Amino acid sequence: MVAKTKAERRVQAKEVLAEIVEEAVKEQEEIGERVPGKVVRGIKTPWTRADVDKIFPIVSLIPEQTIRVTYNGVSYQLIQDLEMVVPSVIRDIYNNSRKRVRQGTQIPGVFVEGGAGGLPPEF
Repeated sequence: MVAKTKAERRVQAKEVLAEIVEEAVKEQEEIGERVPGKVVRGIKTPWTRADVDKIFPIVSLIPEQTIRVTYNGVSYQLIQDLEMVVPSVIRDIYNNSRKRVRQGTQIPGVFVEGGAGGLPPEF
């Protein structure tokens, strides 16, 4: 089926990308060379939530706002005033983002998105 609209093409592209990533993960696990970010047989190993959870210590965090924090393409939704159990890198990115917002600066390459019901990162 050929997508006619831009939105349909975008959905199809996301589906194809998800299949490629899934196949790459399986192949790299089978050959025992699964290291996130490493290039194996010409394919860069994608990061997964399991990788982030395994590599970084798990910590507790109570965010001041609802936001999405992304590390190497893996996103975590943080909900305002709700204790969250997340990898330490997510807590650190969140804390650094809040600090930079209060100081009026940003970190290049780090994305913290506003979440449903929360304030945008610039507040």
